[in-house]
Amino acid sequence: MNSADLFIPTDATEKRFIRCIWRVERLHQRPCTETILPKGTVELIFNFSDRITHVDLETGTATVLPDLFLNGINFRPFQLQKQGRQYFFGIQLTTFGMRGLFGAGVGAYHDKVVEGAHVCRSLHALFGQVQARKAFSEQVLVIRAWLERRIAASRSSDRVGRMHDLFSFDRPGELDVARLCREKGVSDRQLRRLSTEWLGMNTETFLLYRKYRTALHLLHRTGFSLGQVGLEAGYYDQSHFIREFRSFTGMTPTAYRASVTGLPGHILG
Repeated sequence: MNSADLFIPTDATEKRFIRCIWRVERLHQRPCTETILPKGTVELIFNFSDRITHVDLETGTATVLPDLFLNGINFRPFQLQKQGRQYFFGIQLTTFGMRGLFGAGVGAYHDKVVEGAHVCRSLHALFGQVQARKAFSEQVLVIRAWLERRIAASRSSDRVGRMHDLFSFDRPGELDVARLCREKGVSDRQLRRLSTEWLGMNTETFLLYRKYRTALHLLHRTGFSLGQVGLEAGYYDQSHFIREFRSFTGMTPTAYRASVTGLPGHILG
């Protein structure tokens, strides 16, 4: 029993709040681990699995995952320890959508797994609605209806759109803070304030993270050498690329490429 489903929104308003809705079902006959590297995502996950343990690899802290939780933006890897049935249904939020939907910036959730009730009390009812549907298409309809209601009630909906436009650009490797300010027509001080408020990090860290994420995905292109990956992502030389990649993942790009699966940022052990 191994299956995966994915819904990517096409509606312009939905796309400002969520990146995708996904579902994964797996059966692990033996104990196994999955190491998840920083991916720059914020995810609300409905956990219908057997017992799965989240391990903070820096502190060694082990926590059994709750039935419904939010995983914020990660700056360091973590590990999942699994056996038996794994059934995750997830909503991958945009960074700005988090604030628009729940009135809280993502900064408070960096490198954390937070029980859903601490994010929003009404999520418990949503959990029951998703659990009651078996078909992925029906579960998606439940989420889209909930999303429509949350967006309509949001006081930040218009600002989410503006922030999405402000921090969206095609080639992060070509940008520094000064150039981003010029292109977007804002001051350094204003951009720094908005970055901290909406992203939970300063502008420089945001740009570094974007370069790292670009490199992470490029490493899955078999035709690219490490040097090409580094240059394409915006690193000025290979040693700079290796150093920055290791600062996020604890491993070199070569070691990561040797252990990759089909999904960027996931290493099965």
